[in-house]
Amino acid sequence: MHDSVDKGVSQNPEAVVRGFFAEMSTPGGLISSVQNWCADACRWENSGMRTAEDKTQMLVMMQRLVDRYQLDRLGVDLPSIAVNGDKVLTERVDHLIRTDGSTVFSVPLTGVLEVRAGKVERWSDYFDPRPFLSA
Repeated sequence: MHDSVDKGVSQNPEAVVRGFFAEMSTPGGLISSVQNWCADACRWENSGMRTAEDKTQMLVMMQRLVDRYQLDRLGVDLPSIAVNGDKVLTERVDHLIRTDGSTVFSVPLTGVLEVRAGKVERWSDYFDPRPFLSA
């Protein structure tokens, strides 16, 4: 199990966010990244979709995505990242990758993550939800 304090990133919000997305990019990393990098009270907001009010709801929602699309991981391109205190702003392209290695679809988006004590406490993504609704 990952412990961000052991990795020496607890006081570096950018490193936490980069670690969070790096773990999502590993096989099976969608669930483990939430388990390892998110606070119990983490709130996950996605434009046009349901909000998870805590880590337990996040895990349920993530598992539904994994099951619906047969996902193995999320490929994350991160061309821009900016930090302001505990807030990390990201410009990303997320690639939903199936267990067979094929890409379901890719979504360009902007996200804001708030990090405290080495854990993500809020994760808000802003994007066009139509690929999720039509896939």
